[in-house]
Amino acid sequence: MLFFLIWSAAVLAVYTQLDVTVIALPFLPVATIGTAVAFYVGFKNNASYERLWEARKIWAEIEHDCRMLAYSVAPLTSKVGLSDAVKSEFLHRQIAWINSLRLMLRQTNPFHEDAIAGTDQAMLANKTTGIDDIHADSGSELRQWLSQQDIDRLAGASNVPATLLSMQMQALNQFEENGLEDWRADRIHELLKDLSQQQCASERINSFPFPRQYAYFSSLFVNIFIVLLPFSLLSELKTDPRHLWLLIPFSVLISWVFDTMEKVGDTSENPFENGLNDVPLSAICRNVEIEIKRALNERDIPAPLMPKEHILM
Repeated sequence: MLFFLIWSAAVLAVYTQLDVTVIALPFLPVATIGTAVAFYVGFKNNASYERLWEARKIWAEIEHDCRMLAYSVAPLTSKVGLSDAVKSEFLHRQIAWINSLRLMLRQTNPFHEDAIAGTDQAMLANKTTGIDDIHADSGSELRQWLSQQDIDRLAGASNVPATLLSMQMQALNQFEENGLEDWRADRIHELLKDLSQQQCASERINSFPFPRQYAYFSSLFVNIFIVLLPFSLLSELKTDPRHLWLLIPFSVLISWVFDTMEKVGDTSENPFENGLNDVPLSAICRNVEIEIKRALNERDIPAPLMPKEHILM
């Protein structure tokens, strides 16, 4: 905003104080550029929003499947060889899975802090949200839900969530050997299969960021338009010298609108980067943990994560 103000004021000063009237450009060519830029930025914003909304739908499916997994496993009785301890271990491993996926997505983002806006970085640094998964210790966080045997099996794993799902499939096979009915096993197998698909979909979004050519040229075109804008407004306002001062507020307002449209798309490009406009992965993981622990009739049920400064991570 400060740059827009200084730039428009400088153009007006050169025109009025130094009497350099040749800098007044015809409005039509610049307006044509502005129209093209608006279409281009609109395309970019639509594509960015699609990435964000797809990520949110993926994690809604993950939350649903984890709940159904808890509702399917928790009621099973010891008649099929499932003690309370075995069911607890299985479902706690599922809590570890969804949290490990959250941490993997946020810690392997291709752009990380370079892609997060300055305001986002400042608020995260000041612990406004209380969550910073980029620098979190994955091992320490997952240890609370896993047995020592599971932790040992995860040592050296390149993809922790995938390894945990593999362990869940192995546990399911053991349940079948202990007498779990085929139709129940098939239902649990389908849920684990769906969770694997949703993990792959999340990894696809995370590993293929918004194409740089679209993001770069969108920003470049907006900047070109903003620089040319005050010169074109001069030709519209010079007919009445009393109105020349309006160049400054109009130029600042129009520049702000275009710059904001550009930045709105930027904040939606990477929905797993630990920014303030992310998919609320932490809140979803907490909701899943609550549902699973309720299904197991546990007492140490945590409270849902609440927004801080209107931000839900």
